[in-house]
Amino acid sequence: MNIDQLRSNGIRVTTITDEIHVIHGNNRSRSPFANAILILDRVRALLDTGCGLDITEKLARMLGIETVIVSHSHPDHTAGAWLLQDLSNPDIVVPLQCRESIAQADSFAVRFVEDELAGFWKENYLPVTGFRDFSPTASFTHGHEFTFGTTRFIALHTPGHLNDHYCLYEPEKKIVVGFDIDLSPFGPWYGNPESDIGLFKASIDLVSTLPAEVYISSHAKPVKGAYIYKRLEAFGRVFGERDRTILEVISGRDWISLEEIVMASPIYQVDHTEPDRIYQYGETQMVKKHLAGLVEKDLVAERDGQYRLRS
Repeated sequence: MNIDQLRSNGIRVTTITDEIHVIHGNNRSRSPFANAILILDRVRALLDTGCGLDITEKLARMLGIETVIVSHSHPDHTAGAWLLQDLSNPDIVVPLQCRESIAQADSFAVRFVEDELAGFWKENYLPVTGFRDFSPTASFTHGHEFTFGTTRFIALHTPGHLNDHYCLYEPEKKIVVGFDIDLSPFGPWYGNPESDIGLFKASIDLVSTLPAEVYISSHAKPVKGAYIYKRLEAFGRVFGERDRTILEVISGRDWISLEEIVMASPIYQVDHTEPDRIYQYGETQMVKKHLAGLVEKDLVAERDGQYRLRS
């Protein structure tokens, strides 16, 4: 398959090597879509399937995908798995962590937004991604090696964004696929109950130790050379910047509630007076995690769900 044939069919592709290609997702690869990584080697593989059902169908019909690897449970990374299963019947390999919920909307909705919002989230968010339930055929864990021919990737468990988030590393060509350690200007996203700032920082630190010449992510363009480490450092700094923004919101107040802090939108910087329930839920989750850290550092006092700066 000539990559130019994909381009002539309207698929945006960035070629990394003869075997590794970034398939750019719809909506400029922003949520609810993401980049996918196409491997054209002795095995034709797709890493993540959230680029858009239209693109996924073209890849399936033109190439016949044999293996799908899913980086983590979010639907902007799994949405096209069912379609590939229908059209190409590939092996679908998912993280061992959370395998029981990764392919079932009813299960992962409760993980992501808890019972209160699960129905609303499924009705309003999932249809935009095109997700349907699918059936994984195998699972992997930390250190697993995927071999496609001359191309191989080592799986690195990198939780924090989600418990089951993984990155992949190609050691010969020094290529990191960081997925949602995505180096985007927005910074890290950890708006689900299971997300964890400490684990996310540790995962960024792990990825930063890898000798890398190319860094591919899910929601940004590939980065090369020394810029990789500068971008990783800037991405990790966002945690501290958000701490400081939240402290500024609390400053000058006797006591302030979580809800009042969220309404100030220190992370998304949007107007919550006309609330998007899903956005507001994600911001609430992230602010809660920062507040817990600030209380632990003794920078903020907490009393009955109210917060103020310590003297």
